Amino acid sequence: MATEAREPPVASPESSSRASFWVGAILILLSFCIYPAYPLLPFLPISLWQKGGLGIGLAALSWGFFFVGSALIGRKGVTYLKRRLPWRREGHSRPDLGRSVSRRQP
Repeated sequence: MATEAREPPVASPESSSRASFWVGAILILLSFCIYPAYPLLPFLPISLWQKGGLGIGLAALSWGFFFVGSALIGRKGVTYLKRRLPWRREGHSRPDLGRSVSRRQP
């Protein structure tokens, strides 16, 4: 009885891109979850310099999560997420500010 050498299972490109999309989306979401910590910094029992360093560190961490998440999602994923945002539907790229006065035409 001969034993066959089996190759290790390899994830298909589709499943790896799907996994990187979700990991990237979670990192982007986590980058926005850091912002509520900023108002709490002044109440920490540490020195002013440490508070400043912590604030800069949190900002760097937030932007790092956002950039790595965007890189993992890729260009197609970013456009997909932009389309899914509620204010980007049907040509409503800007909120209606309710202008009552029309602009003059030249």
